[in-house]
Amino acid sequence: MRAVLLALLVSIGCQKAETHNNNNSAAVSATPAKPKVPQVEAPFDVKNPPADAVHTPSGLVYKTITANPTGQAPKRNDTVWIKYTGWRQASGETFFSNKDDERGMPLNLATTAPGFTEGLQLVKQGEKAMLWLPPEIGLKDKQQGDKKGETLVYEVEVIKIDESPAVPADVAGPPADAITTKKQGVKYEVVRAGTGKDKVRSFDKVSFNYTAWTADGKMIETTEMVKKHPVEATPPFRQSAALEDVLTQMTAGERVRFWVDAHQMQSTMTKTETGPLCYEVEVLQIDKAPVAPPPAPNDVAKPPGDAKKTDKGVFYKVLKAGKGGAKPSATDTVRVNYTGWTTDGRMFDSSVISGEPAEFSLSGVIAGWTDGIAQMSVGDTFRFWIPDTLAYKGQPTRPQGMLVFDVELIEVKTAAKPEMPHGHP
Repeated sequence: MRAVLLALLVSIGCQKAETHNNNNSAAVSATPAKPKVPQVEAPFDVKNPPADAVHTPSGLVYKTITANPTGQAPKRNDTVWIKYTGWRQASGETFFSNKDDERGMPLNLATTAPGFTEGLQLVKQGEKAMLWLPPEIGLKDKQQGDKKGETLVYEVEVIKIDESPAVPADVAGPPADAITTKKQGVKYEVVRAGTGKDKVRSFDKVSFNYTAWTADGKMIETTEMVKKHPVEATPPFRQSAALEDVLTQMTAGERVRFWVDAHQMQSTMTKTETGPLCYEVEVLQIDKAPVAPPPAPNDVAKPPGDAKKTDKGVFYKVLKAGKGGAKPSATDTVRVNYTGWTTDGRMFDSSVISGEPAEFSLSGVIAGWTDGIAQMSVGDTFRFWIPDTLAYKGQPTRPQGMLVFDVELIEVKTAAKPEMPHGHP
């Protein structure tokens, strides 16, 4: 009897709880959701711009709130520090505001929505304005914003401007008297003569600044603005072939301008670009490599007829024989001097230039190395032709195609065998 009564009480309690929850659900659905950010009153009606607001051909509407006629106007590629508040025109809801942040937030006009790029060039430093941005110009790549197809309204105040490098007058293409590099055929001109005497070598470590623009003057990357940093102490052969070709024409302190197609460069920014680009590069410092690497071999293009071949497909020939002895296994660590080229003769890596051998575990290198070096003894120097299937095929940031290496095996460090328990056969 007691058990039945307890079950009845539990049943009633559940029914009350369910009724209570259902009532709450009805109440929640009937109450509008609270805005996610504090609401800010707009200086003008966001749904209806003032009659004297300016309309531009792109669809931008703007109205100056506080004027500063002597203030500096931002340029297309500048970074502006702004305080702003944003509203949805249809609902009047505030969706963002940082107007209480005295420092403001940075906005690079080269990479923001086209409506911002246009509108903020109309707002001078120290001014406030309202901007009405239809979706066609208010969304970066037509994908930003919480709701596609919605006009957004902003109050903006320009706090300060970080100026970008000036767009070259000949950004669209090289002049008739431009110099042409011999290897890659890159057109360039000297903007400022250098202070040094020695040209950069492809294997020297060079520090440099650069800025890149599209043919219509849009800046796509730079190391020359506030909080940017130069490319530090890197050899030109680790850059794209076109940039290597230009850097090796230059001396310390020199600044040049050059023109290339986007596919000739290898950076995260230029991967999204197509067509011609204009660069300016300035060499800041050259740290000469202590040792020069060997030149590309005469047979770099393909293995000669007398080359041997491993079962896995690595071609090799002996350049210098050592005293013989044990050969490394796939789990050993080796100390080597090496230089690598693509089959067009361009060096892409070398331990020689550092003056110190490199050390690798053969279990952590490309398959062609693991296979090829297993043919060597200490003191040997071999040349390898490694097919792409045993190298970096499918890794676009790595050198592609057949790779050629000269390798001198200096030392083998045999991997320690695991200790067996006592009594193990």
